[in-house]
Amino acid sequence: MNGFVLVDDGQGRRRGVFPHLAAPALVHAVTTRDGPDLGDEPSHHPTHAVAAGALAVALGLDGAAWAFQVHGDAVLHADVAGYAGPGDALWTDRPGLGVMARSADCPLVLVAGERPDGTGIWGVAHASWRSTVQGITARLVADLALAGADPSRLRAGIAPSAGPCCYEVGEEVRDRALKDLGPGAAAFFREREGSLHFDLWAANRAQLRGAGLRDEAIVTAGLCSLCRNDLFFSYRREGAAAGRYAAVIGVVRSGRVAG
Repeated sequence: MNGFVLVDDGQGRRRGVFPHLAAPALVHAVTTRDGPDLGDEPSHHPTHAVAAGALAVALGLDGAAWAFQVHGDAVLHADVAGYAGPGDALWTDRPGLGVMARSADCPLVLVAGERPDGTGIWGVAHASWRSTVQGITARLVADLALAGADPSRLRAGIAPSAGPCCYEVGEEVRDRALKDLGPGAAAFFREREGSLHFDLWAANRAQLRGAGLRDEAIVTAGLCSLCRNDLFFSYRREGAAAGRYAAVIGVVRSGRVAG
């Protein structure tokens, strides 16, 4: 089984899915350039709300919650659809409600599982380099654990983003990572032809493992948004003209079907 596959959404648009996240009533998607484009408007803008709501409904959800992504470490609990406030990760356990994040190069990390009593719980993190060095993915898992999840039973998918092949950063980024994450963060950086590259996929995978997830429960899509700019928006390739792809995850309420 492939770790990340592109499927047709029934309307002629490609979207990505992680087969290992499949579970009864659990739905998720990573959008592509085919749309919907979540745009670069502020998160509370009506245009953003319309696009986010349409994507959620297309998956069979009642709606979705999203944050104003500030490249920080705040994790929000969402209980209603719509704008949830400033933060870079959201989680919920409310059937019918999805949580969503958007990107144009930053990794989006989907996490889902069940509590010991069988009730579902799920979340998403926007793991920009600043959020990554502040431990956003580990913080999301910690909040899920506080809400009753067993991290060893969670599954996670790291969506397409700027990969270690292309994500060039300055020395100040490595310095910040070493300061915030410790000396082990040096393993996430490689120097090639005079440039420093940051492996955000490996950094977030390490956070997931450190938070208690099993290695085999973590899948990295392995598609670089700069290399595959034909599939995904990339701010580094397109600048201000870049749109935004999204990752959304939720549990469909009993009796509802996608579409």
